[in-house]
Amino acid sequence: MVMLLIPLWVLTMHGSSFAIGVDVAAVSIAPMILGIPIGAAADRLGSRNIVLIGAIAAAIATMLSISINNVWLFGFWQMIAGLGRSAAWIGAQTAVTREHEEGNRRAHRIGWLSLSAQAGNFGGPFLAGLLISRTNVTTAFLVAAVSIAAVAFSVTGHDSSNTTVNSGAKSVALNPSDLETRHFGRAFKLLRLPTFRLIIVGSVVRLTLIAIRNSFYVVYLHRAGWDPLEIGIVLSLGSAASAGAAAMTGVLHARFDTLRLLNVSLLGMAVVFMAVPLSTWILVQVVCMVIFGIGNGLSQTSLISLIAKATPPQDQGLAVGLRTSVNRAVQVSAPLVFGTLVTFIVLPTLLLALGAASLASVLGATWVLKNSIKTLPDTTQ
Repeated sequence: MVMLLIPLWVLTMHGSSFAIGVDVAAVSIAPMILGIPIGAAADRLGSRNIVLIGAIAAAIATMLSISINNVWLFGFWQMIAGLGRSAAWIGAQTAVTREHEEGNRRAHRIGWLSLSAQAGNFGGPFLAGLLISRTNVTTAFLVAAVSIAAVAFSVTGHDSSNTTVNSGAKSVALNPSDLETRHFGRAFKLLRLPTFRLIIVGSVVRLTLIAIRNSFYVVYLHRAGWDPLEIGIVLSLGSAASAGAAAMTGVLHARFDTLRLLNVSLLGMAVVFMAVPLSTWILVQVVCMVIFGIGNGLSQTSLISLIAKATPPQDQGLAVGLRTSVNRAVQVSAPLVFGTLVTFIVLPTLLLALGAASLASVLGATWVLKNSIKTLPDTTQ
């Protein structure tokens, strides 16, 4: 919901395309730098505590971001809010990746996590569009802040001990000094794992497409004459498709290879962006966003599943933190690059080029990593 509101808020402040890019990118700056330490904190302090702290901080910063009509101060507070939301998401992902019981329970838990996130993405854009149409952007931001705060109040219970991680039938002891030092070194050592390199490549492509969908795709529809409610409905339908794909996680991951699901979903998302500029007819955009949503839901659950399978139990938080840092780096750079290029190149052409570049990246990564993939352990359940 918030990511839809950011470009619309900047437009109401008569901000430039560059300002839109800066404010959208600001959301991801702090998580890009602090994602790994937050992941280490989830390993040490417990994932539930990280969710609690992150949600409260994000809610407060979201309200402060609209307290002054300045696009640059707005971006600062959105940076803090983005850090809080990312911390909550890292904590939630760490909790589900630690599930190592036999059977398909972990896949189902990952599916439920993704489903809950996509359900919020489904209702958020529609609610945002409705609130803007009936009231104003400020009211929509206030509702978003309350929704984020509600996540903190939904956290109950306690994590397992911060010095052990449950791994099936045994516990793996953690060295507290290792958790307090060399976080970055230990996290980047995970890149030696072929599976984790594939996770990073897939994350970069996926988050680039999502970052532009949440920013300049909204601008594209706005410039085409769409009102906020119509934009919100189309984005919500895409999120509903994501939720449906996430709900099928247990079945799909039991029947199909996880790596294949990831590649197919990323290719589908890339092809959609090649089709988006072809027509502004609402039916075309609905079909595009539904296909994009299915790919979004499948790729998210596939990436989380691969992290759970490829990463040692004591480093689950670090792995999630490293991936989050990479994701946020993409979310910082993509809007900034787009915001700069759109000054010189028309937006529809840029969207088409993004789809083509993403498609080439997925195909190229699949070819380059082919030999490494052959050495991976079985990723089916």
